Amino acid sequence: MRDITELMNAYRECSRNLWNVYFSRRGNVGASLDAFEQIRQLLFDSLVVNELSYEGDAEGEDIPPPALKVVPQARSLILIRRLTGPGEAGYWDQEKDMVVDPDDVKLAFVDYFDFSQVPLKEFRYYLCKVLSFPSHADYEGREALLEVIADTKVFHDEHEDQK
Repeated sequence: MRDITELMNAYRECSRNLWNVYFSRRGNVGASLDAFEQIRQLLFDSLVVNELSYEGDAEGEDIPPPALKVVPQARSLILIRRLTGPGEAGYWDQEKDMVVDPDDVKLAFVDYFDFSQVPLKEFRYYLCKVLSFPSHADYEGREALLEVIADTKVFHDEHEDQK
């Protein structure tokens, strides 16, 4: 697995700056959010995905998205999304004050996350999907939040890309 934390940090900072300086003060916030999300996808593809190697057999549009894994630092606070019914608000309080170590959980990167979308974005958290959590198997498949801090790393799993 290749450590791509620096690539992800560059993408995060570029996205934050673009929103906070150019989009956040516009009159029609809804339209700004829609346009910004399209631009973010292009930024992600350009700044992250295009820098990753792919050795599978797929070509063009059939190439799967890269397998990106978030690895927490020791004793990281993790927020697990509580299961809710259709149309209900989601809550991030499945288990209060839960901490994990790097070997406790396997997390796939989904996006960056903030509790507030306007006016400014910090992208304070990694939004992840829980791939494996042996001590809490019932949390597997759920979304989780992990704070973006210095010792938390993001890796590209090239072998997973080929599956």
